[in-house]
Amino acid sequence: MCSKRERKMERSAPATCQGEPSAVHQNSETKDVFGSSGTPDCVVHGDSNHPDIWFNAHDNRATTQPQKRSYAEVFGHCPVSTCNLSTNYSADSAAGDAVVFHGAPLEIPVPPRAFPDQVYVFFMLEPPTKLGFGEQKTSPWNSAFNWTWGYRHDADIRTTYFYLEHSKQLPSISFLKDLVRKKEKPAAWFVSNCYEQAQRLRYVERLKEVLPVDVYGDCGTLHCTTWATECDTMLTKYFFYLSFENSFCQDYVTEKFSRAFLKDVYVVPVARGGLNYSHHFPQGIFINADDFSSPEELGMYLKKLMNDEDAYIDMLWRIAHFVDLDSYKNPYYYSWCQLCDKLHRLQDNAKTYPDVFGWYHDGTCRPPREF
Repeated sequence: MCSKRERKMERSAPATCQGEPSAVHQNSETKDVFGSSGTPDCVVHGDSNHPDIWFNAHDNRATTQPQKRSYAEVFGHCPVSTCNLSTNYSADSAAGDAVVFHGAPLEIPVPPRAFPDQVYVFFMLEPPTKLGFGEQKTSPWNSAFNWTWGYRHDADIRTTYFYLEHSKQLPSISFLKDLVRKKEKPAAWFVSNCYEQAQRLRYVERLKEVLPVDVYGDCGTLHCTTWATECDTMLTKYFFYLSFENSFCQDYVTEKFSRAFLKDVYVVPVARGGLNYSHHFPQGIFINADDFSSPEELGMYLKKLMNDEDAYIDMLWRIAHFVDLDSYKNPYYYSWCQLCDKLHRLQDNAKTYPDVFGWYHDGTCRPPREF
């Protein structure tokens, strides 16, 4: 008897049924995954028993593409791993169980599905404030998607910008005490987007009236190569690192926050954004700017903490319990596992978004609190 995948392939070319479904998942078949910006990004071709897995690196962010790993590893570590990945949409679209679109390419028509239950996935890691999808509700793309994939907790496939692990080894209090006594400066901030919804620059200008802040990037006078190791280790000379997001949007938190948890970086993060930080992270490993009525009040608190050695060391010790290793447990790779698993359980996950732009945009962001 032909499998579903084999029946799909018969629609475009004669096929011969061969072999049995994979034993990795009960009654499962090897799934084919596509994806894109403009045209879909991910596709499979070749022998499904020995699939070629590859990815179109259209987006240079580490959070949105498999980098410097064999593409078999995209699914190889997954509990349900019988999925294939490719980018040859034009050649293989008829065989794919899913098509992953990076956003919605509004400049082109919605391509017809190769078969009725082919899944269209809306992938997006940017917040609504940076995009105009909320104004495109009359577009056919608005009702074209079955699943969502992004940072939101209510997305069908969830990914985040970082993964914090429990540290395997903690520093001694004496080590932290020596390190703190060598710190030279109050606070650092890395920023390149100077004009955005969160009004970060105006907030920091007010903060600087109370506490000196070194500003690196396009919005300041200091420079350091983005994500260079020396920029991370340099943070150790600061007491605080400003993790200020560009938008106040539901569940939105980026690698800015995790930078304070990189190995051998001992600095206290000051967070400001739309995430409910205390719901997701333990108390004592960050300072939330929104807990203070003004930038000046925050600055006074930070100055007080700088002068309270025991309290500051206690925070560093709590922070040291967690580390961002940028490891194989990168949440982006685990989100591919979610996709693969869902494709093996289509009947349990059948849905269509009648208003995906509304889901993505409406009521999900707020202006910053008055300060």
